[in-house]
Amino acid sequence: MATIDHTQRPTIARAALPEPALFHPLKHHLGYIKAFIKEESSLSDSDIGASLVSIGTSQLDFYTGQLSPLQITNEVLFNLQQQGLLQPEAYHSYLTAAGGHYRTVTLSDTSDWVLRWGIVAGRFVHLHPARYAAQTIRVKATSLKTAIAATIAAHKVAAPTIDLDLVNDVRMKWLALPPLQVLNPSEGAGKLLALLANP
Repeated sequence: MATIDHTQRPTIARAALPEPALFHPLKHHLGYIKAFIKEESSLSDSDIGASLVSIGTSQLDFYTGQLSPLQITNEVLFNLQQQGLLQPEAYHSYLTAAGGHYRTVTLSDTSDWVLRWGIVAGRFVHLHPARYAAQTIRVKATSLKTAIAATIAAHKVAAPTIDLDLVNDVRMKWLALPPLQVLNPSEGAGKLLALLANP
């Protein structure tokens, strides 16, 4: 089954992200994920699991601020345009000029974003939240997938609360992950469940 391209989901994001930006809001954007949960609740269990594969298995940085994916990409691209860096060669030289392969920019809400070279055709400006920056938290991908899946499952059955049994059910059936022994509200999937529950 093909995975869904979460760099371009106009039904959730309200507008396709402009080229040449490459941004994965399902991995990195709280507001996008909340909209994703509402929309994906109508899908089959297998489709939901397939949708979450793109989150991966490593740690990642997760933006909790108010800027939308479109606002974030527009601010980054405007910044680069002002510096004459929206051509691939100029952008690549900018990334590597200081001896590394990335740069960091600060946006209007004081959040910091890392710019890297994108490998998707036409989308060479790869951006994601900076590690341990303002309005950013570091999470495990499996915890994020678990929290999203459990929240969707709770919506499907109109469950008033999300308990360990529900969490472990979706971990095993949808995500092919082992069950959790505990669900701690102050860390991991438990912390993310609380974050997703907030309006």
